[in-house]
Amino acid sequence: MGAITSLQNIKDMAWNKYYIVVTNRPNEVPDDLLKKLELTGYIKVGQADFHDTNKSNDLFIGSYGDNLVIANPDLTYAFFAIQPTQIEKKFIEIFPDSEIAALAENSSVGEFGYAIIENNARVRIKHGCDGNIYNELGDLLYEEEEILEGDIFEQEELDEMREDMNEEDVQKMIAFEASWRTPAQISKRYFADRIDNLDSDSIKMTRYKKM
Repeated sequence: MGAITSLQNIKDMAWNKYYIVVTNRPNEVPDDLLKKLELTGYIKVGQADFHDTNKSNDLFIGSYGDNLVIANPDLTYAFFAIQPTQIEKKFIEIFPDSEIAALAENSSVGEFGYAIIENNARVRIKHGCDGNIYNELGDLLYEEEEILEGDIFEQEELDEMREDMNEEDVQKMIAFEASWRTPAQISKRYFADRIDNLDSDSIKMTRYKKM
């Protein structure tokens, strides 16, 4: 897929993203990173771009500027638990001077997740699906506040919702929709634009399959 193809061009399909960004890690060698993270049983199968991670359970390791980008559902979900998992602890151990973000969007089922770790501490974690919030820790991020300050739904949409729902449920839906939009908004911290708006080949990655 060439550089003229934007991730935004596939927004109408079920576009699922599961990825981790680690700041200030220029020149990270993918094979060496596997060893640091103690991830075994993987075989390198070639080069890829971020679009190739869509609906894949493979492991992708790449970079964008000075930031390390790792894409894999299992690794990403490991950051959304109430208590830190061994994977999360390992990331904090080997990247003590970096900000770590785990971001997920599954548009097939309306699922989202985001976790931010700064100075080796969990700042914010939120994970939900299909209108339900599973886990939430920390205070609102400025990205969340930006979204909530805007119009989540058009007035006509709100009027239609209120025909079938009570006000409490309407507000829950607004809050959930804001949370769903947050991972893409957070991605602007680490990329030149929202992840959806980048050229698909601007994030070069090495692809690994589990043996």
